[in-house]
Amino acid sequence: MSSGEGPGLHTKVARGVAWAAGAQAIIALADLISQMVVIALISQEDLGLAGAAIPFYTMLDTAADLGVTSSLIQRDDHTPERVSTVFWFNMLVSGGLFLLLLVIGPLYGHFQGHAIIGWLLVVYGGKLIFQNVYSIPFALLRKELRFSDIAVARVLAHLAESIARVAFALAGWGVWCFTLAALTRAFVFGVIMQIRHPFIPRFVFRPREVTQYVRFGLRTAASQVLYQLYTNLDYPVVIYYFGAEANGIYFAAYSIVLEPVKTIANVVIDVAYPTFARLRNDHAGLVDQFIKFTRLNLIAVLPFVVVIVLVIPEYLTLFTSHTQWHAHEIALCAEAARILCLVGMLRALGFLGPPLLDGIGHPERTLRYMVIAAIVVPGMFILFANLLGNQIGFMSVAVGWAVGYPIAFVALSFLVIKGIQLPIGAYLRGAWGIVGCCLAGLVAGLGVSIALADSGPGLRMAAVGGTALGVIALLLASWQGITPRSISKSLKG
Repeated sequence: MSSGEGPGLHTKVARGVAWAAGAQAIIALADLISQMVVIALISQEDLGLAGAAIPFYTMLDTAADLGVTSSLIQRDDHTPERVSTVFWFNMLVSGGLFLLLLVIGPLYGHFQGHAIIGWLLVVYGGKLIFQNVYSIPFALLRKELRFSDIAVARVLAHLAESIARVAFALAGWGVWCFTLAALTRAFVFGVIMQIRHPFIPRFVFRPREVTQYVRFGLRTAASQVLYQLYTNLDYPVVIYYFGAEANGIYFAAYSIVLEPVKTIANVVIDVAYPTFARLRNDHAGLVDQFIKFTRLNLIAVLPFVVVIVLVIPEYLTLFTSHTQWHAHEIALCAEAARILCLVGMLRALGFLGPPLLDGIGHPERTLRYMVIAAIVVPGMFILFANLLGNQIGFMSVAVGWAVGYPIAFVALSFLVIKGIQLPIGAYLRGAWGIVGCCLAGLVAGLGVSIALADSGPGLRMAAVGGTALGVIALLLASWQGITPRSISKSLKG
């Protein structure tokens, strides 16, 4: 690290890593519990209809920003006039997108044969305008590396979303509960952001002041839109080929596996992107920090994936409503979730590539990867739906994930290795210990699962999951030196 800010930056990043780890655990657990409660409360058809709209929400969030606020983090030449111009520019874009949704939403609902899907998109469009309340404060907090403020805000907002999701489902708002909960999260997050970093824009709009921001942001936004597109086209494919009920079962599997993985990664990315931007001229520090963030992602994601692989049938048997779910549907959902776990393992690594490339000032490389992924992954969804759909139904789309994403991951790995001259040996040494701990936990859990093959689902889930997590925790502490004390020390700086 550079001598001028090295120690200060190191301390801030260490705290950010620790805060991110704590936030990840709380958010993922709250999301998982609330989503399973909702899955047990609402019909598979309502779940499938909601799942046809929800995946596009994050893509709309990105399009409403056009990546301009990301340039606030990457660039250092801000003035109050420029920041205010960014705000008003985003207001124009988000307002225009909302008007566009008034047309596109109903058309999409008509194409899928369910008008409610289109209206879900239209209602969510109102959130696009509101998010300008927090987009600038959020970007500035990230630039200032105030990771503890960000982590606390994210946790509170996601907890509010989880509670609202269940409350709206209990109130009988079935298909609407996910969308209304997302609006609740946005409101809570907006209030907290304004408290932690108040921002009132000036009444000034100077397009020339923001031209460079737009040029940088458009490439970043294009990458994010393509990312959201290729990661969410599976739902429209499932509902188009196999119907709303099949999409409900698939949505449950995705929500149990890849949605928590994405939630976890989003918190890490908040720490990673501004850190990489700060270190873009320090090659040794950049490589070291990339390996550290890789370890963090693996620590957060792999134990979760291991437990899902081991106990997902028991989990679904215990926590789904047997008036809504039959045994064969639970079995299908469990198998789809296990296939998606293979994708989750790779995504734990792949999520760090785009913020790294963007942070060092090469969003065009991220865009290159996203173009490849946007062609390959959805192509595999459609290919396998046609090839295997008659034999295994909607699980063919999960197979498409398992085949398509590794191809995209190889392309991303090449760009990252080339972009920072990543030493492969050092990277593998840094990652292997975490992977080894989790593999040992998986083997131990499988052993207990075989031994308790004739036991009830509750006992099996507790014993198998507890054994796997216990072995992983023990090895992480004894082999990798990762303990609650070390995390607490990082939090205190």
